[in-house]
Amino acid sequence: MARALVLCGAVLLTAGCAAGQTGEQAEQAAGSSTGSTETTSVPAASPTTAQNSLTSVDPGSFASPHNPGVYAWNYSTGGSHVGLCVSGRDAVTCTGKAGPSIPDLIEHFPGRPGAIELGAAGLRYSFVEGVPPVSARLGNGQEVEIGELRCAKPNADTLECRSADNSFTIRGPGQAITTSGTVLAERDVADHPGADSADGSSSADSPGTSVPQPREYLGATGLVSGVRTSSRPLVTASTPPCDGRGILILDSFVENPRPQQGIAAILDRHPGAEFATPGQCPSLRGDVNGARVYPIYIDHGHDTAALCRDKTTRGGNARLLTASAEYTDPC
Repeated sequence: MARALVLCGAVLLTAGCAAGQTGEQAEQAAGSSTGSTETTSVPAASPTTAQNSLTSVDPGSFASPHNPGVYAWNYSTGGSHVGLCVSGRDAVTCTGKAGPSIPDLIEHFPGRPGAIELGAAGLRYSFVEGVPPVSARLGNGQEVEIGELRCAKPNADTLECRSADNSFTIRGPGQAITTSGTVLAERDVADHPGADSADGSSSADSPGTSVPQPREYLGATGLVSGVRTSSRPLVTASTPPCDGRGILILDSFVENPRPQQGIAAILDRHPGAEFATPGQCPSLRGDVNGARVYPIYIDHGHDTAALCRDKTTRGGNARLLTASAEYTDPC
């Protein structure tokens, strides 16, 4: 699927949120903006590593089996944190820790940025979420080139990625991010083809909906955080608590190369329904054969009787949202 894996900065790619990664899970912290979101530029630095000292890795080693054109790999710069990079559509996004001078994200996933995105247009602080487990790793002394992008691990505590005159480095056990080149504003999606208007919307249509979709709500990993339907100007992904409440899953969208259009089309068939990001709770199935699943549902809270009446009327699957991976139907 072109960037719908997360890829949240490349194909499944880009938007902006988690505070960092432990293992393969992005840690997300809330917060308010403390700085400007204008595009800025800093002097470009020269590469710190000679390319001929590194072993080139075939990009196919990192290819997603269910998302053509998407690549993902783990990396380590020391310590207990395992980083993640996702690449696609001429951009790459890697998890790491933004410096204290970097403002909080304020748009779709408010809080500290937990990743840095790099593309031909520049760099953007972002997030990575919703990526299925990744086993491939970029090791010390290795480099990979994907189109105009080059990422390298020159030593045990450094990851470097470069595209034209823009680059970033992630270094040390704390995975500290530093950048060189043009730093884009949070809403700037210039690194992503299809972001063809000032508000980031695409004019592409899909079966079931002809509504332009807001590209700024498509993460670097391709994770969808918002769609437009024919009846609602914007429906953002909900975050129901995993507190034992009951929901009625009316339908599920299994990701494809145009996830926003697909989710919007299902929401159009179920007025008033919500959608959640894949695996919002352990009791929600996060993927099928590696393809992420977005539940389209009605939240009935803790009113089990109302949930079961609704299921009798509409059909669908009743589910309790819990912190355990048990798919329980209370009806």
